[in-house]
Amino acid sequence: MKRFFIFTFLLALLFSCGKEQPTNTYTIKGVTDYPNGLVCMFGTDNRYEKVDSVRCDDDGSFSLSLQVDTLTPMFLITPEGRIVPVYAEPKITATLTRDSTLNSGWSIEGGDTQALHDSISRILDTTPAGNRMIEKIDSFIMAHPLSDVCIEIIRRYLTETPEPVNKDIRSRTSKLGGILKDNEYIVSLNKKTESKSSNILHRSFPDFKYSLNDSTEIKLEDYTRKYTLVTLWASWDKNSLERMRELTAIKDSVESESFAILNIALDYDSAQWQRFITEDSIVGDNVLDRMMFHSPLVKQFNVKSLPFTMLVSPFQRVIDYDIDTEGLGERIDSLTKKYDKNQEEKRKKANEKKKK
Repeated sequence: MKRFFIFTFLLALLFSCGKEQPTNTYTIKGVTDYPNGLVCMFGTDNRYEKVDSVRCDDDGSFSLSLQVDTLTPMFLITPEGRIVPVYAEPKITATLTRDSTLNSGWSIEGGDTQALHDSISRILDTTPAGNRMIEKIDSFIMAHPLSDVCIEIIRRYLTETPEPVNKDIRSRTSKLGGILKDNEYIVSLNKKTESKSSNILHRSFPDFKYSLNDSTEIKLEDYTRKYTLVTLWASWDKNSLERMRELTAIKDSVESESFAILNIALDYDSAQWQRFITEDSIVGDNVLDRMMFHSPLVKQFNVKSLPFTMLVSPFQRVIDYDIDTEGLGERIDSLTKKYDKNQEEKRKKANEKKKK
């Protein structure tokens, strides 16, 4: 009898192992216009770490599956470089489709949180920047204080805009509930906006005059209508040298001409600085500020270490600073494309008025 029970137990165990176990899989499918194009998924924290990627088939279709234990916000990068917010949920199969009602050009069907995101995005994408948009954002946060969508709304419509529509970010993040207040991006954003470094975020970048290698004089107004990546660095600093070499990949990721790179070296030895930017073919506009840490920029932006990178909007406002370069190229590419689209729409409206 004992042997019978042991045999029965082992048989049951064998059959249970042979059954396919349920998994917390999130799958997203779609069809792009890019045969063999690359579709990538990135995390939404400050590091923008790559999660997974897949090549499209010859007909442009793709299918990407991920294991998620709970609702997980991510960014999907399409083959043409569009950034699409994704809310991956266990046991959900979602579909990426073209959607002209969203600025990203794409929508995703699948999951309640995804539907909530796309719904509010359609409203905000057609709302002019200003008080009306802020009112709608405030109403959404009050109605959904525990939703991960709030983080993306704050990121996209309040901070990552050419001219930030609201300087008082803290009043919005304070309304978030639960674990959202401890979200890495929100914590980082609060620190930046509360910083005693005279509120660097959203501050106007100071006017300047520098000379390039060929003696051409440049000034702040030369960077109007462009997103400008400004880096304070020095040729004697190891971390700075690594940052300078990363700029090529960032530049290659941005297709728009509404983007510029300005590297301000805090060197005293002009020969050493010149040798490095020439031998390593450092991209962007390279200028020398021989005042080193006595430079007014160092004091104004409370720079404590190098390199110190800032992203300046087409309206000369600092929209991010002390930036990690991981995923930065894709982020800037998305911002410039959105800006170019808005500028083109303004030009069309202006031409229509002239015809009338």
